[in-house]
Amino acid sequence: QLSYNNYNDIFSALTISKSLPTNSGTVIVKHANPCGVSIHKDNLKSFKSALACDPISAFGGIVACNFKINKTLATELNKVFLEVVIANGFDNAAIKIFKKKKNLRLIDATNFKIKDLIRFNSANEAFLIQSENVKKFNIKDFKIVSKKKPTKSQLKDLIFAFNVCRYVKSNAIVLASQEVTVGIGSGQPSRLDSCQIAINKMHKFENFSDEVVAASDAFFPFVDGIEKLVQA
Repeated sequence: QLSYNNYNDIFSALTISKSLPTNSGTVIVKHANPCGVSIHKDNLKSFKSALACDPISAFGGIVACNFKINKTLATELNKVFLEVVIANGFDNAAIKIFKKKKNLRLIDATNFKIKDLIRFNSANEAFLIQSENVKKFNIKDFKIVSKKKPTKSQLKDLIFAFNVCRYVKSNAIVLASQEVTVGIGSGQPSRLDSCQIAINKMHKFENFSDEVVAASDAFFPFVDGIEKLVQA
């Protein structure tokens, strides 16, 4: 049976994966936080890049791919201990490979569509109903006010990082390179701590290129967080 955390992670993984460009997005979720997100037309590279962000946290997590899983990818996925694999369908050969895992759950999300999501939070005898933040950012949503302007590739990575950042528990910092997360700092009372965690992840697994961008889910109240990111 699925646990409370499984359900939480499934809903989170589905929401994130369906927000990514079709047939190219992979997300790995652990305890409702993404620990690796990647966009790549090569589905195998998409998974490997997402896993490389934080392979330790991925252990016992949930993987969601917004494409059909074939035999080659299934073989690669089976190398990692996973609770659930979500995809837009599975090849018969892939299902045979997955059956070798004793307690793995497969979910076909081909027909799952992101609509106007509603989230309920309850406490005591009150409850709060909110619409989910599922708007996809694009270049038109941003006004560049700095003297130095980002390049096209930097802006592409920044938009990717901001789109991922909304799904990370606050305080959230997402470091990205070539539309792949390379460091995620989540759920810290201090934004400075979230910066440090993201940086530590990036350096620990060393899966980044020379150019890395950072996204934050809110403003920096002090310059220390910015300085820490720049120095890293």
